Amino acid sequence: MTNLDLNTASAGAIISGMKAGELRSRDVLEHFLARLEQHNPSLNAVVAQNIEIAREQARLADVKQQSGATLGALHGLPVTIKDTYEVVGMPTVCGSSSLREHLSKRNAVAVQKMIDAGAIVFGKTNVPRFATDFQSYNSVYGQTNNPWNLQCTPGGSSGGAAAALAAGITPIELGSDIGGSIRTPAHYCGVYGHKPTQGVISLRGHIPGPPGVLSEPDLAVAGPLARCAEDLELLMSVVQGCTEIEARRGPVKLPRCTKKKPAQFRVRFWMDETLCPLDASVMNAYSHLLDVMKSAGIQVDIGAPEEFSFERVYKLYLRLLGAQLSNTAGKWQRLQLKAAGPLIQRFGEYFGAGAHMEEFFAGMAMSYADWQRCNERRWRLIEKSEYLFSQYDVLLTPIVPTTAITHDNERAVHRRQIRVNGRTRPYTDHLPWIALATALGLPATSAPIAVSSQGMPINIQIVGARYRDANCFAFAKVLASLTGPIARPAAFF
Repeated sequence: MTNLDLNTASAGAIISGMKAGELRSRDVLEHFLARLEQHNPSLNAVVAQNIEIAREQARLADVKQQSGATLGALHGLPVTIKDTYEVVGMPTVCGSSSLREHLSKRNAVAVQKMIDAGAIVFGKTNVPRFATDFQSYNSVYGQTNNPWNLQCTPGGSSGGAAAALAAGITPIELGSDIGGSIRTPAHYCGVYGHKPTQGVISLRGHIPGPPGVLSEPDLAVAGPLARCAEDLELLMSVVQGCTEIEARRGPVKLPRCTKKKPAQFRVRFWMDETLCPLDASVMNAYSHLLDVMKSAGIQVDIGAPEEFSFERVYKLYLRLLGAQLSNTAGKWQRLQLKAAGPLIQRFGEYFGAGAHMEEFFAGMAMSYADWQRCNERRWRLIEKSEYLFSQYDVLLTPIVPTTAITHDNERAVHRRQIRVNGRTRPYTDHLPWIALATALGLPATSAPIAVSSQGMPINIQIVGARYRDANCFAFAKVLASLTGPIARPAAFF
């Protein structure tokens, strides 16, 4: 038997141990089930379980391993899945009472790829209702807590996933992201998360949209969460690719990154905008990171890229987001939304709305012709991003302005606020820094770099050129080598 610490080991190390015969899948599963029993009551991260079936699958995985058969990349690895993905025989509730009785009859495409590679699904993790909040709570399963501080949220919508990873309940997770739903929980919980290039991983079998929808949504992506950058890369290699029908437009092959040493990287560091200021705890961590990078010989330029206006990118993102989230709105609702935009623009501060939220409402009510014009603006920005990334390997930015916020589930969303440097800021300040990568379909990795003086983790966002996901992973590994692993939530280790 190996001396590998399963509480903290990477998924890759666990898989290597099983393939070498030093670990059995059954023992690994029982370890995580014991962690689940011990720690999930205080976290409420895993909300559905598949234990007996998982045990039988682990037994069969051990038999197959001993037979000398060819093994998949995730062979025998117990995993959890965000409860927005269809998993056969398990409920896919997506935090909604309307789906309380919904049992999946078909696996989501990305989930099927994981299972085909040998993964064993033993649980599903909590999300906000229909995955549309920056906190993970709902009327069906309740509130998920952050393992670093139970009074804080792990973020949303992949909050259960990030909390389970941070507490050592699961070794790897499949999340999704349209408004920072992978990147923000990873930041709040001090784990790794990756929003891939748009279209690289199929979202078929993801809720929302409604169960059974075949089309792929705008802006939204599937992506991995993990304990290290290497595991992000591992899961990406398994789940990338589309369905056979979708693949007719041509296979997606992501280029490799040949750079490994710090001094080989050219970096743009964008960490200051008056529209969405950072808390001092976050800014101090980034300032220290800047010193560390320069000392390591990394070529760093500071400030906003000339190619982009922070405000214009954010307004475009809100329009596109509104359009995507309006697909279930009826004619009367659209008329109401159209009327709401000017009111928000004029009285938004009174209503507690954040900057430019009128763009979101305008997006929810806009015509297809208006959407086409927005899409043209997006592609012009994508073209500008190609120039930016011809000068730099990656762009570093914040994810959200502060460390994990305290639970705030009782107030209406428009009444919620966050605190930055002792002052109240709009709840929607969760969105501006994640907007660029989402609107333009760029890959972005959320990587832990520090723990604040208040004992909460801080991540950085590593943005790359389209299809250059490997650059994000490579630079995340470089940062890990420079900063070292951050501390873990003490109550769980």
